[in-house]
Amino acid sequence: MSNLDTPNSIEDQIDLMKKYLVFTKRIRMRKLLSYSGYFRISRYGKYLLSFTSILRTKPKQDLLFDVYEFDVELRKLFFSFTKRAEIQFKSHLSNAVSLKTTDPIFYLSDNYYTKSRGERDRQKRNKHINLYPKFKRSIVAAEKDLRKSINKYPEFKEYRRGGTRFSKKIPCWAAFSYFEFGVTTNMYAYLNGDLRKDVLKYGYSKTRYEKQTTKQMDTWLDAIRNLRNVCSHHNKLVGKTSSIVLLDSEDDASLLPSQTDLFSRIYALKKVLRTQDSDELKSELQKIIKKSKFDIYNFNILPRDWESLFERIKNL
Repeated sequence: MSNLDTPNSIEDQIDLMKKYLVFTKRIRMRKLLSYSGYFRISRYGKYLLSFTSILRTKPKQDLLFDVYEFDVELRKLFFSFTKRAEIQFKSHLSNAVSLKTTDPIFYLSDNYYTKSRGERDRQKRNKHINLYPKFKRSIVAAEKDLRKSINKYPEFKEYRRGGTRFSKKIPCWAAFSYFEFGVTTNMYAYLNGDLRKDVLKYGYSKTRYEKQTTKQMDTWLDAIRNLRNVCSHHNKLVGKTSSIVLLDSEDDASLLPSQTDLFSRIYALKKVLRTQDSDELKSELQKIIKKSKFDIYNFNILPRDWESLFERIKNL
């Protein structure tokens, strides 16, 4: 069976963009397509085309460039802050649980995990139980890779044959620095319930957290991880929807106009980040919006009242 997809020259790609935009400056479009590729740029064209009723005309070329440039700056900003959230939470996880259990390699032991993840729903329980072996293998493999990959991780030479720590596993505070964020978020999701609460007590302001908050934290971490992946792979962020974010029971329901839009990712970041970091996030985002060459609110990128909504989000 033949593949119906066929490659197109840059000139053909320019002509294809006319499905989405009105333009005459082929040179500028050629430069952008040569750099970013048709598929990536056409996503922006399709996105803008969906706002024709608001624009009252087919989108113009300049708007495409303005939105693309704004999106680039947006991704830079959010990648920086999702990175902070990742590093911070890994630190909370490793410190809180290792101190509580006095076990530096707790992450490799079945004793500290609940295979059902404490779910009451039968289908969800069975799903988590069935996925647990794969999750556990991924952790064992990740730790083993740190010890075996000599050229990639020379700093762990003492944990290899001939080293002073050859018979030992790598402690969590070292291993987590190299583990993928998805590995550590899954680890938190499978941790025993009391340990999940201990992580929050260690990293945040309250002396007591309920099971409900740990469930909400799972969705905040997933949202941050998904946002990080979009930014690190340079995919279109404006208009992007992602995993559901649960509202903190202490926050007003009006704070999340949508559970899957960009503001819901900002909500998750404020919950997970330190106060000074979340304040900086708001300030930097305000600067990017102020410099934008188009009205971002006409394209539902953020709610018009996002700043006041942000201030009303209670710190964890």
